[in-house]
Amino acid sequence: MVNILLVSHSHKLAQGTAELVRQMAPSPDLSIKVAAGLGDDHDEIGTDAVEIMEALSELAENNDVLVLMDLGSAILSTEMALQMIDEDIASRVRMCPAPFVEGAIAAGVQANLGSPIQEVYEEAMNALAAKKQQIVSEEETMDPQAGPEMAILEPEVINGDKAAELQITVTNPSGLHARPAALFIQTVKKYDAKLTVTNRTENSEPVLIKGMISVMLLGAKQGDELFLQATGPEKDALLAELKKLFLDNFGE
Repeated sequence: MVNILLVSHSHKLAQGTAELVRQMAPSPDLSIKVAAGLGDDHDEIGTDAVEIMEALSELAENNDVLVLMDLGSAILSTEMALQMIDEDIASRVRMCPAPFVEGAIAAGVQANLGSPIQEVYEEAMNALAAKKQQIVSEEETMDPQAGPEMAILEPEVINGDKAAELQITVTNPSGLHARPAALFIQTVKKYDAKLTVTNRTENSEPVLIKGMISVMLLGAKQGDELFLQATGPEKDALLAELKKLFLDNFGE
């Protein structure tokens, strides 16, 4: 499993972000460490390359590590730490320029699914997509440089496999925000099936569900009608469990 290191100038900021990630990705197999602040109590603003090095050495002993940093000098400290550790360990570390809080949450959820580091990295890099879709103009949202999670895809039929279908209403007062979106993708990844979802209320195109961010890109609010199409050997079981989650308001 990919581990995560949060490098920040503020220990409180890093610890708070780590707590958010753990709420979204509660698996004990996911290791999240913080290297933040200066001084004996970490209450001074700054970053320490030696602390970062020690955290990386522990996290990368047997796993890949994604590092998220908050400000410019945190990047410099991380680069310095990478120069101080063995090349074998450094080769398992990947620095990620994603937004600190949103990127950490997206990466944590994806890592919790057992995804390889490239997929974890890509999910973190697309972490702002859902927020951007909500608050900027449509012209700005259609960014030609957008990553793979921004892609809107037509549902596929694999080897003549007819899609199983489900139409369901979103009843959560806050819609499919981060916590139900995380539970949604955790459910999808349990099954040997591919899922596309269309927000019919918003008259949108089908979105291929690959991670938490793609779920949030649906912009699903309370009362929205969603049309789910699944293909693959376990398509019916997937839709049955998703239906239960919707009817249970995702436990909220």
